[in-house]
Amino acid sequence: MPRITDRLGLTIINGLSVTARGRAQSFEYGDEDRQRLDWYRPQDSRSKTCVLFFYGGNWRSGNRADYRFVADQLLSWGCQVMIPDYRLYPRVRFDAILSDAVQATNRCIELLDRDTTLIIMGHSAGAQLGALLTLNTSLEVSERVSGFIGLAGPYDFYPFSEDDHWDLFGPEDLYAESQAVNFVQPQAAPLYLLHGREDRRVRRGNSKSLMEKQREAGGVANRAVYDHVGHVGLVLTFAPWLRRLPRNQSALADIRRFIQSPP
Repeated sequence: MPRITDRLGLTIINGLSVTARGRAQSFEYGDEDRQRLDWYRPQDSRSKTCVLFFYGGNWRSGNRADYRFVADQLLSWGCQVMIPDYRLYPRVRFDAILSDAVQATNRCIELLDRDTTLIIMGHSAGAQLGALLTLNTSLEVSERVSGFIGLAGPYDFYPFSEDDHWDLFGPEDLYAESQAVNFVQPQAAPLYLLHGREDRRVRRGNSKSLMEKQREAGGVANRAVYDHVGHVGLVLTFAPWLRRLPRNQSALADIRRFIQSPP
């Protein structure tokens, strides 16, 4: 579970977010308690871009309500936003977590107009999920995805360095299914991989490896590394009072540019 100080920080951040930018509705995508998503729509109903955001938390923590501040910034750019919850370890292993991500994406596609552009964005564990949704054609959602934005994501982290990951991503014959680098292919939507130079949680070599392998496969992938930004700091660029910092303005401008004009 998140530390009390982390939850308090997220509560404050969300309290400062401007919820008047749009309206939110909650939808089920399955029968489990955590199989729900929130759909934020800007007041301008003509929006034809939706960002589906998957939060991180080491596949063991997180709540969609804690990331309203991300939706707030994206709404200010005129985007629709969907943020799903998903089941967590140790209640379930990764195959069930990924299944939830697939179901949430399919529900998102079902709710959207057919001419709405869908971009997947994720942070940390959520970036790993988003990369797999974008690259792994066997999951049968990638054809609708127009772009992927990965914030501090683990994409090439086998063999595992955390003891419980051997169980989380098990059984052994499924280990390869967790590594986005195993699914690079030329037809995938463009990837934009962001990392903080000070990230001590997920080494930035993950984004470099995925970018290089996707390019070698003939696909489109780009990468940006930001000075003085750590692992959590990358998603906190969306926080109300942190958006004004020059390094965060740069990251937000890059993200906005990709959303509005994917390569």
